Formats: sequence, structure tokens, C-alpha cells
Amino acid sequence: MYVCICHALNDKQVSQALDNGARTPASVFRHFECQVQCGKCVPTMRAMAQDHCGNHPSGLAACQGKAPAQPLPEPANADAYAYGVAAE
Repeated sequence: MYVCICHALNDKQVSQALDNGARTPASVFRHFECQVQCGKCVPTMRAMAQDHCGNHPSGLAACQGKAPAQPLPEPANADAYAYGVAAE
């Protein structure tokens, strides 16, 4: 199932980003080196992140504050403030 039509991100790709340490929609976008376009996918990604942490063997606490397995790439527009605000 496609989660983000703007960037053609499907649920498996979003799950992969969550497995690699992404915890918010903004961090999922950073993982794929893209940014929020229309924003319609943000609630779905947020729910997927909550479900992912809830299904983690150690529970939600294991996901909060956990460092990513590998460093996430810097977004292409690292200086754009509005990007991070919309998807966090």
C-alpha cells in the first residue's frame, strides 16, 4: 500500500525506515532524503510509528529516545525550518 503518493513511499519502505531508527514522519522523510509535500501521509506515518513502537519487544519505552541503527542522511533542505515542523 502506498503511504506517500508524492514520493511513492509504500508501507514496506516506511517500516524499513522505522526499523532503521526513524520515529517521526519527518525522520522517515529524512531517511529517504525527501521532504513533506502535501502532508496527507503524515497522520498515517505517525500512526505507523506508534504501532511500530507499540509492537517492539521492549515496548514503547524502547523506541523513545533510541538512537537510530545508522545515521540518517541530512535532508536536502536542512536550513528550511518549516519542513521539520510540519512532519514532527
